[in-house]
Amino acid sequence: MMTVLVVGVPEGEELERLRSRIQRNPHFQVISHARTPDIALAHARVLLPDITVLTLAGGFRDDPAALGIFHGVRALEPPSGVVLRTRADAAPGDLDGFTLDGAVHAVRAGDEEGLMRALRTIGLRRATCDPDEMP
Repeated sequence: MMTVLVVGVPEGEELERLRSRIQRNPHFQVISHARTPDIALAHARVLLPDITVLTLAGGFRDDPAALGIFHGVRALEPPSGVVLRTRADAAPGDLDGFTLDGAVHAVRAGDEEGLMRALRTIGLRRATCDPDEMP
């Protein structure tokens, strides 16, 4: 089972929808969620999630706190895989340099298939090898 930390989604309907989407697949379990950077990193350090789903309001240029969370979860040992969940209307252009095959994926909010594809890709890589090492 892959553990998932959800970051950047406030309590309420959107969080519940996202959690239920993720847990619809029995291979993924949301173990915690956090709205603020300090809580997110504290949860990540203690729980060592396999995957972090980080919802962004814009790009990393617009949100340095989100960039700090990204670097923090990637610096864990082992590093957390990351799904960068962007606004549904447009993906920020500054995320291209952060995606990493098998370990970091960008998905638009509302793209349930894309989210599940990203989670599965990270999960398969983590089940067989270090997601940061190329075969």
